[in-house]
Amino acid sequence: MSIIPQSPVVRERLFTAIKYLVYGLLAWDGYMFFLDESLASDVTFSSSLTLSEIIKVYSATIDTSFWILLVILLELETYVIEDNILKRPLVKWGMISLRTMCYLIIVYALYGYIVKTGFQSDMAPLAIANACDLVNQNFSILLAVEDYLPLTAENCQILAGEELYQLNGHNIIAPLDDLIYARNVAWIDIFNASTWLGIVAILEIDVWYQLKGGLKGRLLRVSNILKGIFYTILFACAVAWGITGVLLDFVDAIVWLFAFFFIEMNLFQWQQETEQEAALS
Repeated sequence: MSIIPQSPVVRERLFTAIKYLVYGLLAWDGYMFFLDESLASDVTFSSSLTLSEIIKVYSATIDTSFWILLVILLELETYVIEDNILKRPLVKWGMISLRTMCYLIIVYALYGYIVKTGFQSDMAPLAIANACDLVNQNFSILLAVEDYLPLTAENCQILAGEELYQLNGHNIIAPLDDLIYARNVAWIDIFNASTWLGIVAILEIDVWYQLKGGLKGRLLRVSNILKGIFYTILFACAVAWGITGVLLDFVDAIVWLFAFFFIEMNLFQWQQETEQEAALS
């Protein structure tokens, strides 16, 4: 017995419900990133944050927030709003303006990832041999990426015999291997964010030509090949986060891949509808 509903109307409603559930999970992931980065900012910055420091500390939150807005805009363009309405100048340029704003912030968030990676790479050997000598001096231990633990008389013992390094300009210490691990995970953020920009650049071209009825033939094949490559890279980034134990980033990456699967399905349905209308005219 097939578990897929036979009624096209029921299938469409089920498709829409699952799609919007995935979009809701994206919003929840954004909130979780905010909580993580808020806790990290309490350690890395004790005073009020400047604009550049906000970008550095909250790069994942800012990135996710504007990606969610971008997904909403793509959902409106590829599924909700009719073609004749999308072609109206006010709607067309309004959507372009909103998407441009999203892209500018997303690119700036990518800059934040790059700055964060530089922050993780800027380290020097700890001048003090015994970490316990730093107790009560507001030092913290880096446990993982953006995961810190205040240095105490109890936990400083676990660092005995380790080759310790300090992040320059911050009271954060860790064994060299842990700092290298944090830096390498930060590089995954850069690869992931850069690849997503490639995906949406292709989608912009797809939507542009779809509105003109020209998304077919060689253009469509090249678009699908490039997106296939980029989605493979994104899946590899998700696997890398899973292997390195960064669970939140792993889950977030999988949810985003599901979200864009639905955007791609929207685009596919849009193409089919356009072809059917052209055949009937």
